[in-house]
Amino acid sequence: MDLSIKTTLGTAALMFLLSTPAKASDVFYVPAFCAPEKLTLLVSNKTAEPQRLWTQVRFDDELQEIHHDLDPKSEIKIAGSEFLPDLRGFSVKTGTTNSLQIKARCENSAWIPLSSVTSPQVSHYLPTSISTVKVYLLNLYLKSNTVHLRAFNKTGVEVASQDVTLEKYYDTKTFKWNLPAEASRVEVSGEGRLHSWLFYDSLLSEKLSPGVALKPVTLSAEAIKTYFLVSTRDARPEEAFVIALEEPQQIATAREQIRNPALEKIIVAGIELGNGGHNRAFMSRDKSPYSWSVNRVDAFADFAHIDCDGSPDLTEERLMQKLNEGGRICFWRYRITRELTASEVSSGELKP
Repeated sequence: MDLSIKTTLGTAALMFLLSTPAKASDVFYVPAFCAPEKLTLLVSNKTAEPQRLWTQVRFDDELQEIHHDLDPKSEIKIAGSEFLPDLRGFSVKTGTTNSLQIKARCENSAWIPLSSVTSPQVSHYLPTSISTVKVYLLNLYLKSNTVHLRAFNKTGVEVASQDVTLEKYYDTKTFKWNLPAEASRVEVSGEGRLHSWLFYDSLLSEKLSPGVALKPVTLSAEAIKTYFLVSTRDARPEEAFVIALEEPQQIATAREQIRNPALEKIIVAGIELGNGGHNRAFMSRDKSPYSWSVNRVDAFADFAHIDCDGSPDLTEERLMQKLNEGGRICFWRYRITRELTASEVSSGELKP
């Protein structure tokens, strides 16, 4: 079964989406690497339940989506020409986490497994020493993103480096990097969220070295502020974000929420672009910094307006629209669950 519906999400649609219960999902990223008429996605549902996914293409302030439904234990192919207007980067979102396997290929080339890595700092490992690699960089930050690449040989000595600037959101840069000496590892480091592919030649074919985030990015959390983790009260929460407070009364109120969970207060707050040196996706695999942060807490409320409900990941996904609407959040299911030290915030590692 393959039911596809095309939707363009502007302001009105965003309000509806943010008013529905937030559900954790996986988002996979694809740099611009293949013309639409040559691109194919292969989606496999390994679960015993029906599943849904959306292809997502960005047009300035709008996000265009087409959804596809999969039967249990089924597989479908999606042609790039069904959702892409031209050669550009895009994303694929699943309805639930860990439910679908997604691959892409260009014409008859090898299938490329997609990943959800958004960390600004990743490493690409090469099975043997390589002197030429092909790099794809996809900007996942709303502003320009300067990316620093460093290549190392097998003894850990740096053999080459270069900087690349991604000018705008979902901008892709593709280039062949001829190294002055053989390398066994390439490190990619950006100012904001990004996604990278690195290919190397192996037995007359190109092989992908996926980006791996070995440890969370270090943030510049200030010791003078008091930090709190905000998440759902599920046994195993899938999303969380961090707020930084300075006013004594707000800090006292936040601590009371931890001591007395029955208070069930919703944080009503304003957000701005940038992680603020403290906001990260603490429950994600790579604990990637978010592209937004809370810049003021307006209230700890019993109720909040429906148009600012949502989740941390949904806010990241639709950040441009959210900021254009005034940047207000009030996630209904999210509560302050614990206080964090500046060290925990900076390192991305929660102490027991």
